[in-house]
Amino acid sequence: MTMLWPQPISSREDLVHRWEVLLLKAPRLRPWLGQMLGQKRLFLSEAGEADIDSILWDDLARWLRDFEALPPIAVAAIATTLQEERAVLSEPPSREPQGEAVSPEREVAELQTLLCDPAFALAFHCVEARVRPQLAPMIPEAAWFGLLHASVRQEPALTAQTAVSLVVRMLGRDWARVPAPPRQAALRLFHAGPADLRGDLHRICAALPAGWNLSPESLPDFVAAAARARLGLAEASALCARFVAAVKSRPGGLALLTVEGIAPASPAELAELARNTRRHAGMAGFRRLLELL
Repeated sequence: MTMLWPQPISSREDLVHRWEVLLLKAPRLRPWLGQMLGQKRLFLSEAGEADIDSILWDDLARWLRDFEALPPIAVAAIATTLQEERAVLSEPPSREPQGEAVSPEREVAELQTLLCDPAFALAFHCVEARVRPQLAPMIPEAAWFGLLHASVRQEPALTAQTAVSLVVRMLGRDWARVPAPPRQAALRLFHAGPADLRGDLHRICAALPAGWNLSPESLPDFVAAAARARLGLAEASALCARFVAAVKSRPGGLALLTVEGIAPASPAELAELARNTRRHAGMAGFRRLLELL
């Protein structure tokens, strides 16, 4: 799939129209856009900037070009990811997202489409390199990814963590089909520490999703595995940020990812990416990513 930059913006009226079209396709971008404009206006006002409106128009044009350069599935998924503000241990079940009626074939096609963009191919590599090795086989892999995604607090910015979180969301989509009460019980256990494993452990196990088959004796192993998975996710986000800092130019989704004060990826990390790219030689996003490094 070839990614093409959109046509130049001819006027502010053209800019407004194209944003309206984009927001119709991805309405969940609207809160993010409002937050970004509000924060930028406040920052410019406190800095004593004279021409605030002109700067904000320029930002709107830049963001629009960046989003229009992405596959539609990426825009919709980013919008959903940015909107999700999760209170991990206190979120009421009624607020949790409902399962999506999406076929496995469509899920694979959407993930492949997403990975045509180098930013998300990079995030996928970071998940493969730092998260997947930490996932214990005691529960389904999709459940691990679902728990990790549900645990990430989203910020009103597009960062390397956003890209990694989006890939994790796609890999854990099956998790959204689990009924809300077992998901809530699983999240509480996912963030438990060894000292929290007290009381009626049989009741805790019974509240977990069907098919997990965790026993009271295996709960300490699960808690330890959950800690390793959370650490792996943090390491994946940090690795992604280092790669973004290393790229020579930022087309497509890479243009959206903000990194500040991050050291670029090391030669060893670049070599690791090259090895993983050979395993996914059919994915255009990996080829384009290597060309940018």
